[in-house]
Amino acid sequence: MSKIAVIADSSCDFTPERAEKAGFSVVPLNVTFEDGTVYRDGIDLTGEEFFAKLAACKQLPKTSQPTLEAWMDTFRKYADYDDIIVITVSAKMSGTINGASMARRMIREEGFRPNIHLVDSMTASATVAAFALEAVRMVKEGKSAQEILSRMMYLQNHMAVYFIFDSLEYLRKGGRIGSATALAGRVMGIKPLLTFFEGEPKNVDKVRGLQAGYKKLVDGFLKNAVDLHHVMVISSCAPERVEIISRMLQTHISDIQITSVEIGSVIGTYVGPGGIALVYEEKDARW
Repeated sequence: MSKIAVIADSSCDFTPERAEKAGFSVVPLNVTFEDGTVYRDGIDLTGEEFFAKLAACKQLPKTSQPTLEAWMDTFRKYADYDDIIVITVSAKMSGTINGASMARRMIREEGFRPNIHLVDSMTASATVAAFALEAVRMVKEGKSAQEILSRMMYLQNHMAVYFIFDSLEYLRKGGRIGSATALAGRVMGIKPLLTFFEGEPKNVDKVRGLQAGYKKLVDGFLKNAVDLHHVMVISSCAPERVEIISRMLQTHISDIQITSVEIGSVIGTYVGPGGIALVYEEKDARW
């Protein structure tokens, strides 16, 4: 049986320790604050520390992809493996997968033996972790690298995330959405419902108020999820919202398993505090 390693970039919002327990490795992106201090995502700052610093900033921090050295150092840990599957944030949101590709080329020139396969998740945050968890599950079942890659390609347009944010200003300032979409979020308490569509954030609906937003998220899950007994809840410095939406889910599915994930510093730069999202595999292709 082939030895297969799974790696994700830190946009997955799993800390290195949590990822290790789950069976995969994380390569950190970086966040640079206005004073020039650089932090490795998920390593040098906790989510709570990051949002405290973000609140005190006049300018948004700048995010950057992992260094080539970080990629290559992680690859080298698996020098005796047959295959390495790397899952990254959407290429339309970051150059991370390009950096991984360059690091792959450089390490091959050193005679590195394992095959390195790059997967663009076409999404972000803990949805990337959902890809990695599925890959790890398949590795444990003895699936081949090609079987796992085929499943990853399937999940590109079946693994869904639906976000509701307190404010879209962070996404606008970070250049990830346009001003018109951000403006909608400021009018009459309307909160846009966003998802990733073909690798980019897209406004797919709108609700008035958080309670309506929670209901929209839960109803979408109940209608479209492949597995109604597992769901991932993402939040950005909003534990009370995780509690509310978890209770709503449990009202419908008493034995549902809820994986809670706190957004880290890279994704948090564009989300800001108060965000809540659900992640799950959908029955139908999303595009």
